[in-house]
This record gives sequence, C-alpha cells and structure tokens, in this order.
Amino acid sequence: MDHATPDDALSLAAARRDTRGPSARAMLFTVLGEYLRDQGSAAWTNTLVVALGELGFAEAGARRALSRAAAADWITAQRHGRRIRWSLTPTAVRHFAESAIEAYQRRRRVESWDGKWLVLTTSVPESQRALRHRLRTQLRWAGFGPLGQGVWVSPVRHSRDQVVPLLKELGLAASTVSFLGELGPVGSEYEVVHDAWDLGGLSHDYRDFVRYLAHLPEDGAPRDLFVQLTAIVHSWRQFILKDPALPGELLPAGWIGHQARALFYERHDRWFPAAAGWLHELDASEPAPS
Repeated sequence: MDHATPDDALSLAAARRDTRGPSARAMLFTVLGEYLRDQGSAAWTNTLVVALGELGFAEAGARRALSRAAAADWITAQRHGRRIRWSLTPTAVRHFAESAIEAYQRRRRVESWDGKWLVLTTSVPESQRALRHRLRTQLRWAGFGPLGQGVWVSPVRHSRDQVVPLLKELGLAASTVSFLGELGPVGSEYEVVHDAWDLGGLSHDYRDFVRYLAHLPEDGAPRDLFVQLTAIVHSWRQFILKDPALPGELLPAGWIGHQARALFYERHDRWFPAAAGWLHELDASEPAPS
C-alpha cells in the first residue's frame, strides 16, 4: 500500500510557484484525512466528486483520483445498487489518526527541549529508490533532518517513540544504529539546525502562508468555508513534512512559524464546524439508493 504522507500535497505557496497546482489525488487525501478520518465515516461518490469540483477539479479527474485511491488500498467501496459509498481502509484510518495527532495536538503546543539529540545512522542502497524515498519521507515526518552520509538527527522528544516502529516497518531496524545525548565540545546547535533543515526556505513559505491567510475573508457561507479550510489544511500538511517543529530554544528570534501556526489554528477551529457540516449535508442530500 502507498503511504499518503504530506508530500502527496503541495503547499499553497508552492502551488502558486508551480502552474500545475496540486493534483486531484493529493486534494482527495486532504479531504479524506480532514473530514472522513474517523472510523465508520463514509461518503457517496457524488459527494466526493462535487467536493473536489468545488476545489477546482473536473469530474473526470475526481473519479480517476477515487479509482487510484481504491487501487492503492486507501479507500474501500460498498455498493448500493449502482451507487458506491466510500470509506477508509483500516490502514488508512490508522494513518490519518496518527496524522491528526501530529497536526492538531503536537503541533499546537510544541514541546520544550531537554537538550538531547537523537542521532540515527542508516542507509539504503541507491538501487532501492522506493525504499530510500519512504525512509526520507517518514524520517522527515517524524521530525528528523539529514546531515548527510546516512546520518539523521532530531531534537524532538516524541521522535524517540516513533523511530523504532518506523524502522521496523521499513525493515531497517537491524541495520540502523542510534545515539542519544548532548552536543559535544565541537560544533554548535546553530550549525546542526542550519545543516539539517532549510529554515530560510521554510521562513519564506511561512510568510507566503501568513499573507494568504491574512487576505482570506474571516467568515462566509459554509460552502466557501469548506473551500477555504480545505485549501489551508492542504498547505498545512506540507508544512508538517518540511517543518520538524523544532523547540523554541533552537529557532531564530521572532520565528514567523509561530505566527503561521497561531493563525492556522484560529482559522481551523473557527471554520471546521461549518465546513464539515457543509460536506455532511451534501452527502445527506444524496437520494436514497433504489
């Protein structure tokens, strides 16, 4: 099964620089993860096609995204006559639940730093490109940054809980070595952070995001709030991949990410009931299957 990590979705800032924009499949993952992640949730085909249509995708592209998500075992179909009702597979439920914890719990209040770094040394042969990609993506998702030559570091405490199951899932636990401790007499925290993460590029993207949020209407009809909220959640998913949520002790003074986080959660908490309600009413308005 594919792993729909946040790199399946482009940020709004990146989308503005890329004329292709996000794909229907990427946006479908955002809709599923935001509104249908609870076990037992489901939606008719037409509901998802209309929702993606509101987000700018043609019907053919929306239906193709559903077919591909089903083929990759993200969603499963229950037939009701000629109609199909879609729900997440158990693996997808688990993935989106973990993603929601990261997005809406850990990221909301970033933990303080205990002064310790978790260092991993692991590598995958160049010939195993798919595994290399999954390793890089999932380590970044868990808060690690690369220092080169198969060395990854994280100052984030919850990374310690995530790394063992992650490496076991990838079949790399036996070939990986980890160290936990403070920085030695050579080097500085600034150099580690600078080498492992592109804070300059991240700051630029956060400024784009803050400007985008500042120009959005603060209220609107439920349909409009669904479109606005889904767009900013789509972007936030990508920030989670790029931003390890470093403790404040390791960030520059006046870090723009703090403002972006506060704005995102304020808008999300205010808009979610109406946005989710719009999608629920759209689904409920579908005629009963014959």
